[in-house]
Parts: sequence; structure tokens; C-alpha cells
Amino acid sequence: MKVDKALSIPLYQQVKQYLHDKITSGEWEVGYQLPSEKELAAQFGVSNITVKRAVLELVDNGKLYRQSGRGTFVAQEDEKDISKFVSIKNEAWETHDHPHKTLSFKKKMAGSKIAKSLKINKADLVYQIHRVKLQQNKAVAIEYSFIPQLLFPDLHQSDLENDLLYNMMQKKYNMKLNKAKVYFSTILADAYEASILNIPKGEQLFVFERYTSDKHDNIVEYSRFIVKQDQSRFFLEIQL
Repeated sequence: MKVDKALSIPLYQQVKQYLHDKITSGEWEVGYQLPSEKELAAQFGVSNITVKRAVLELVDNGKLYRQSGRGTFVAQEDEKDISKFVSIKNEAWETHDHPHKTLSFKKKMAGSKIAKSLKINKADLVYQIHRVKLQQNKAVAIEYSFIPQLLFPDLHQSDLENDLLYNMMQKKYNMKLNKAKVYFSTILADAYEASILNIPKGEQLFVFERYTSDKHDNIVEYSRFIVKQDQSRFFLEIQL
């Protein structure tokens, strides 16, 4: 249970990985109480501060929770329905906020790659929208979205504040959406993604690529979502 101080991997990260593996393997079940930080520090041969940092990051990631005066426990894993994540319909859009932080919003020529995704000409104008999805004021996903300017004239950044693209399309432009096709993959976090999501470089991330069509089968949106993998356990339930 000792860490390897000769490795270039930070000590707190080695401790965090060990604790993470105990949780994800099921050896430490939901509700399991961890040894105290002092006990863990002695077992790993590191400082209390090193253990505290590892534990706090797992708390931030939803793997652990702390109770004042009692200790630290394995948390119930947060589950998210993928069908809800990519759903076109949001019947509660009138009363719910969807916290986002816009990093950039600009109009530009599509270029070859985006033009192919949206099935438009590469010289056509698109809105390029770069946002971070927030949950409890913490970044949980990075979003890159592209929509044709021709379909959404006079779109402004303010139209998207704390809202979903689908809601904007329906509320401001009365667009009738039909279907979305979503591709799933994984990547390893680069330095930029690690900085935005507050995770170590090289950590595995989910990638959702979404192509949305209207009732005429025109592609009205292409988005790429980069999601923290340890934030939730995703599932898809199919009615048989």
C-alpha cells in the first residue's frame, strides 16, 4: 500500500488512484467508511496533506462524501440516462435553468470539416459556440457546437445563456426538430481539457458527437461534448 516516490506521477495522484480502484472494483461498497486521513497517511507513507488532496478530489468527483464528525464514506454513484442527455424534447424548458459558461461565440466560414458535418458549403457561415456545462458551479462537460447562420439569423450569445441549444431553436426560431444521431467514443484529456475540467492530464473522457435534424431532414446542429467519465455512470434503458 506504499506509493512509489521514484515515479513522476504525483503522490496524491497515486493515492487517489488506489482509493478510486478500491471503489470501482466494488471492494469498497456504497456506505463503506474509509480509514481516517491520518491512518491512510501512515499506511501510504505520505503526509496528511497528500491524502487530504486525494480524498477531496474524489469527493469533488462524487466518489466519496464526508460527514462532519463521522468521517469519509463511499458515495452512491450518480447515474445519468444517456437518452435524457441527448434528448431533443425538454418539456420543462420554461422553468429550468441549464447553467453554462460561454467561452467563445463567433461567426465564421464553415471550412471543409464542419461543412461536411452540416452538409453545407465550406464558404457558408456558421456560429461556432464553445461552452462549459456547469453542475453546482463546477465544470462537468466541454461543448463545441456549430449551427448554420442561414437557419438562425440574428443569433446572439445572450440567446444561449444558461439554456440548451434545442430550447433556443424551439423558443426563438420555432424550429420543429425531428431526430438526433449520436456517436460515442473516449479520449485522454489533453492539457487544455484537464485544466477546464480540473482533472489530471491523460484521464479518460467520454465524447458524444451529436447531429441534429429538423422535420425536413436538414442537419441543423453538430456538437461535440467532452464529459468527465468519473462524474457519472451513464446508462441507456430500452423499452422491450
